[in-house]
Amino acid sequence: MRNIADTSAKRKRCGAGARSRAARAGLLAGAALALSLALAGCGGPDDAAEDEGARQALAGAAAGRNVLLLTIDTLRADRLNAYGYAVRTTSPNLDALLAGGVLFERASAPRATTWPSLATVLTGLYPSGHGVVENGYELPDDLPTLPLLLRDAGYRTGAFLSNMCKANHRGWDAFACSGGEDGKTVRRAVEWVRSLEEEGEERGEGEGGRPWLLWVHLFGAHGPYYNGGGLARAELDPGYDGPLGPKKWRLDRVMEEGIELDGRDIAHLDALYDAAVIGSDRLSGRLLGGLRELGELGDDAVVVLLADHGEELYDHHRYLYHACSVYETTLHVPLGILVPGLLPGGGRVAQRVELGDVLPTLLDLLGVPAPAERHGVSLVPYLDRAAGGGRGGGPGRPVFGEYGSVPLHTVAAGDWKLVWNPTGHQPHCVAGAPEGHYPLERVELYDLAADPAETENLAESNPAKVAELSALVERRFAGLRRRVEPQEIPEALREELRALGYLPN
Repeated sequence: MRNIADTSAKRKRCGAGARSRAARAGLLAGAALALSLALAGCGGPDDAAEDEGARQALAGAAAGRNVLLLTIDTLRADRLNAYGYAVRTTSPNLDALLAGGVLFERASAPRATTWPSLATVLTGLYPSGHGVVENGYELPDDLPTLPLLLRDAGYRTGAFLSNMCKANHRGWDAFACSGGEDGKTVRRAVEWVRSLEEEGEERGEGEGGRPWLLWVHLFGAHGPYYNGGGLARAELDPGYDGPLGPKKWRLDRVMEEGIELDGRDIAHLDALYDAAVIGSDRLSGRLLGGLRELGELGDDAVVVLLADHGEELYDHHRYLYHACSVYETTLHVPLGILVPGLLPGGGRVAQRVELGDVLPTLLDLLGVPAPAERHGVSLVPYLDRAAGGGRGGGPGRPVFGEYGSVPLHTVAAGDWKLVWNPTGHQPHCVAGAPEGHYPLERVELYDLAADPAETENLAESNPAKVAELSALVERRFAGLRRRVEPQEIPEALREELRALGYLPN
């Protein structure tokens, strides 16, 4: 077995990056052509970001490269130092990764729930389009997903997850789920990449072997925030003796009993969450370091980093978690894309984008045709501008959110945000909490420039803006295919979801 610390082998790999990409691109050309013919006639959606005159430089330029998709559960964008968090250092490894490519300042999740949000990443569809509208639901058999599309184009595919274990994942050559054990997930992911290298060397493929798609999902900063170990109590906020702690029953009590937290409690809640972010950052660093040690994150990989959603942390309705939420605390997520050698580091995109844009963007970069049915758009035009040192590109598009099978949507456009709840749905996400513990109005309107915390509902005083934004919702979802069908979740899976802290809505 080869020693991964073999420096001469690493020098050989680093020096052969351009040759590797060329060989891989040639190897994949036939598969990509076949896929292109199968998807012939597929056009992208009409969108302001699709400036065809400016989008040619990067389209297809990463053909044949390895792809790392790193997703982190429950990671608020505003708790990463790269997004301006200044209370304490939380994310040195993730910040360094984001600094190596393009950071999207205002990326939005389609819902503050893991399975619907990650299924959107894999399909480029809103939850109503792919059907995974709740945790525990399965992806339909007939949907093309990122692993299926790249495997058909010649990629080897591996997924190593700490959540979303049983969503009918298809297209993965290797698949393992640890049920919240991030250390095991990281170890399995690095071992899989190592095994591909060793197999390629045995077959004599060398640097021209088939590329891989690796998806790693870490449980991250998900409640009860145990990913931080004892860091909060030992270092970040020692001496606290209030009601909070990294135990699910202690956190649930706050919502079940309507416990009012004071400033001291909030400071400790922030320390608990930040400790979990720090733990997730360290685990991410371990993954990235392991892949670099193998020589697989040099100039021959595309890396996408994102979170599925954020966390409320008592910001609205005394709620700590995320599944009920329709606010930016949970819908605003980090997103970064790295393409070494093609994209310089330090680029930033100010326009709003959606997690549904990840799939068409990756396919565009790799030169793999996108499926006809997709709601996201390629962000390659933004990457092209960022590569040129610019942050232009106009005001960007509205971004939308859904809420399960009920007619509740959000839309953010420019500086305005609308929560459109025409049937008056009232979420219930904590089993022991009283009815109405997370009250939503039928219409909520926020000026995010003046009120980024979404504390003042301006709907009554600005009916014209309500009409404008609600019309955007109706137009966006009119005519889109819906796959919203009730699914029976097996009791064993229900128990797994409960163990991970999920409860029925």
